[in-house]
Amino acid sequence: MTYPVTYIRLVARQLRLDDAGIERLLRGTTLSPADLRDLERRISETETRIVLGNVLAIAARPGFGLEVGRRLSIAAHGALGQLLATSPNLAEAWASLERFHALRVPLVQLRCSEVDDSYVIALDAGETPDAVRMFLLEAMAVSVQRGIELLRGTRLDDASWRFAFPAPAHVEHYERQLHGVLAFGAVSNELRVPLATMYEPNPFADPHAWELALRRCEALALEHDADRTVDWRTRVTHLLQRHPGQLWTLDEIAAHVHVSKRTLMRYLDAEGTSFRALVDAELERQAKIELLAPSSTVDSVAATLGYHDAASFRRAFRRWCGESPSGFVARRSRDG
Repeated sequence: MTYPVTYIRLVARQLRLDDAGIERLLRGTTLSPADLRDLERRISETETRIVLGNVLAIAARPGFGLEVGRRLSIAAHGALGQLLATSPNLAEAWASLERFHALRVPLVQLRCSEVDDSYVIALDAGETPDAVRMFLLEAMAVSVQRGIELLRGTRLDDASWRFAFPAPAHVEHYERQLHGVLAFGAVSNELRVPLATMYEPNPFADPHAWELALRRCEALALEHDADRTVDWRTRVTHLLQRHPGQLWTLDEIAAHVHVSKRTLMRYLDAEGTSFRALVDAELERQAKIELLAPSSTVDSVAATLGYHDAASFRRAFRRWCGESPSGFVARRSRDG
């Protein structure tokens, strides 16, 4: 699965990071500052984990997940936020959010159920959540609460929170950010809301917008399913094309597509190709386009493709094409 860069961008804003801070935020990933400005950019679960680990190191303060959750607006959740805002009632909204929430948030699972006179929204972060999962759990908890309170119009003082871990050292942050009764050391992480609340009509219900949001979520789910069925040659090539100027390593590509290096090599071999062959083919394609552009030079093309010096680029180009970059340009000029 891949996830929208939206939340990383919001966290960067919350931390008020300058250029050096952004570089630190993205350390250890293949992401660039430009990726954070791309509204359509999606990133792998592996890179999401790395960035969130960097977030916690930069923030260096307890309860930062609760703080981030408080800052998340419904609009930040895209089509899922639209589902919540326009739903017939909260029960309908959360049934749909349970189905689609994995499109937005990795590592924490959401489950809904009705128990006696309560509606239960469970957040599963694993038996022993690490720091990143705890951050996501805290952010989701506040975000869930905010979504319900927005439609309800009042605080959830009649709700109860249960967490499957002892009260943390920063428990006062929980007490400030979460409403209703708090309990720690429970069997699971969950919010219990009076069942009647979840079936109250939504004053902002919009059947047309609700249907559009549902269709958008279904389309996104189909896109993710389809992406997992594309052959590995195409997946790797598309990744290279989306990041011109970046000289990928096999380790980086494997992490991005969620397989081991050895497994990726085996998949590509079964398709009659190799990582090196795909990289060379894409670099050759990009190099030829750049070399034929007006005012380009060998030095400028080398820099554009990510080479540290023109000599390395010249050697690579001769290996791909059997001629020098200048020879290629001269020949194309003669051929018209």
